[in-house]
Amino acid sequence: MSDLEQAQHYLKTYYRDTLHTNVARKPLVADIETDICVIGGGLAGLSTALGLVEKGKNTTLIEANRIGWGASGRNGGFVAKGYAAGYSQLVKKVGLEHTKQLHKLATHGRSLIKKRIDQYDIDCGPVVQGVLGVSWNNHPQSVKDYIKFMRNDLNAPLEFWSTEKIRDLCKTERYYDGFYSPEDYQFHPLNYIHGLANAIESYKGQIFESTKAIKITDRSDGGYIVHTPQGQIKCNQVVLCCSIYVDDLNKKLKYASFPVYTYVMVTKPIDKERLDAAINTDYAIFDNRYAQDYYRRLPDNRILWGGRVSVTGVPENLAQIMTRDLLKVYPQLKGHVEPEYAWGGELCYAPHKMPQIGQLKPGYWYNTCFGGHGLVPTSVGGDVVSSAIAEGDERYKLFEPFSKLWFAGGPFSPYIAQSVYYLWRARDVLISMNR
Repeated sequence: MSDLEQAQHYLKTYYRDTLHTNVARKPLVADIETDICVIGGGLAGLSTALGLVEKGKNTTLIEANRIGWGASGRNGGFVAKGYAAGYSQLVKKVGLEHTKQLHKLATHGRSLIKKRIDQYDIDCGPVVQGVLGVSWNNHPQSVKDYIKFMRNDLNAPLEFWSTEKIRDLCKTERYYDGFYSPEDYQFHPLNYIHGLANAIESYKGQIFESTKAIKITDRSDGGYIVHTPQGQIKCNQVVLCCSIYVDDLNKKLKYASFPVYTYVMVTKPIDKERLDAAINTDYAIFDNRYAQDYYRRLPDNRILWGGRVSVTGVPENLAQIMTRDLLKVYPQLKGHVEPEYAWGGELCYAPHKMPQIGQLKPGYWYNTCFGGHGLVPTSVGGDVVSSAIAEGDERYKLFEPFSKLWFAGGPFSPYIAQSVYYLWRARDVLISMNR
């Protein structure tokens, strides 16, 4: 299979096989001009491009593979507000008032996703409202303290749920109490991505797939030229949304983050009564461990199970590894679950675990590094960058403390991250032994 043919195919996943429309867009094969060129067809790039065309900007998006080819189209489908760094850590770094503004952006980003689903009639359902955070430790006061902070300081309507209430839905002795987030939800991310693309094209925005940006050069008359294998894009401004796939397109961005792999498994359909006796809820669920599991029931009584971190790629026995993780929590499903899909993907992490959003120089934007955040911050990034370009909005500057693009360790950084992950897992084991 040639590089072009490879780029035109999605990895085998549950999302690929339940995609409503899977029509590949053509690659760029000519020189064109546009006001803004967005590089990267994941959630951040598509959200940026849609924000721009909604505001009347002539916009072209290019993607080296298929839109949503990477983590954007392979994730757990959780639309939950927040940042991977955690709000308590953000308060320590930038203070409470700054954290409140970041949280306000996240709340708006979550609402914007829902608004676009309705506005553009995006069929990415079922959209199931409600997400559960469950505790592996019998420390209800720490959960209550977290809820108090989120409610009082950030106006987040979390609800404390007792061990009895949690175990009524999640029938496992692994969990104790937890919290319910009524405003968060779940959906089919790859169908949402194609809905965003259709919306962009409805505004006459252009999308080219199988079109890799090779380099970006300055124009003598101002602006930039984006070079691709079969054509050049002359533009006034450019936005890099390449995530971990930036490669050598911009080395400053490349070395300010590091790649890690994470994994998802989807089972074959399970007998409903058997599944109800284990996971008796359609809420999306995640636990509070350092190395957490996250999962949800799918419409046809499958389980989507995600978790783990590695720097070494996708193991050959991934399906068995993830199934073992599931059975540690729900041993009553042993002999009744069989994996049908298992996949991995690279995520883009910065050491501070926050998005990187800003300008390298006037008109040369970056909107990237969303690993571990879930779907909401990509919507935030697209909103603040498109608003900055089209309207001079300065909300993107709230991310300045995390957007200095410091060196993150180069080729050794993934192994540092792996060591940290192993430390997290060791902590989880110690906590479990003492709970």
